[in-house]
Amino acid sequence: MPTHIRLPGAALLIVVVAALMAWAGWHFYPATTTRIETTVIAPEVPVVIRTEGGLLEVATVIAQERFTRSDTREFWGIHLGTTVSHIQAPVHYRYHIALAREWHVVIRGKTCIVQAPAIKPSLPVAFDTSAMQMYTHNGWARLNKQDNLAALAQSITPELEKRALSAGYQQLVIEPARQTVREFVMQWLIKEQKWSREPGYTVEVLFPGEVLRARPPASSPNQDSQL
Repeated sequence: MPTHIRLPGAALLIVVVAALMAWAGWHFYPATTTRIETTVIAPEVPVVIRTEGGLLEVATVIAQERFTRSDTREFWGIHLGTTVSHIQAPVHYRYHIALAREWHVVIRGKTCIVQAPAIKPSLPVAFDTSAMQMYTHNGWARLNKQDNLAALAQSITPELEKRALSAGYQQLVIEPARQTVREFVMQWLIKEQKWSREPGYTVEVLFPGEVLRARPPASSPNQDSQL
């Protein structure tokens, strides 16, 4: 026999109100959610540039260099004079990097990052003998001006090597060299990787000891697929 439960009017009203509040809360107040944000970083694509090896000339410095040699003698405290010789000539300092047969670079979105070899001077340093100017004179009691001039001429090649390796000249050629390497890699990318010349496509060249100052902004997947 079924059991019948009768609720008083007030109790029935409370039940109805509670049900309506539960229904309204479920429909009008969203449940608590957790948002997870992710950042997509443009993938780094390693690329191998194949070359024929050898050397890539990256910069040339043309300078008028002057060399001086003096020779002073004394005899029993008596000054015999100073022989002085000068040589001046146009000098061509050429700088290069060695091209390995496989050169590894990284493509990150629209940016190609190149770790280039060290810049080195091409030795011996060349100078224009046809435009060379020479001057020499003896001390008042000396007869060795030609010997002094010959000794000066023999010292030019090792002296030019020192100057080519100096920090001043190395600093002078680094930016022109960077531009030469950038153009070399850009031409290869356009030919082999369908790289674009449009604004935004860049080649960052780093020499030994340098680091990339700022990471390029991430590119969209569509941009990555263009390479």
